[in-house]
Amino acid sequence: MNWELYEVWTEDDAGQEELIETTNSRKQAFEIAQTQVNLGYIASIVYLENEEGDLEKVKRFEHS
Repeated sequence: MNWELYEVWTEDDAGQEELIETTNSRKQAFEIAQTQVNLGYIASIVYLENEEGDLEKVKRFEHS
């Protein structure tokens, strides 16, 4: 079984990043990220933790 961990981070207009949520669901991570952008954050980024424990960017959500 493959176990994945996604982290959702937000970025404000000052460039500060904040961890919002962790989940093992890619779909849920994307939904959380989009919600954060809708709430007014400049961007929201979804990362996937790899086997070495490093974070790899999966997708960046921004205002259109």
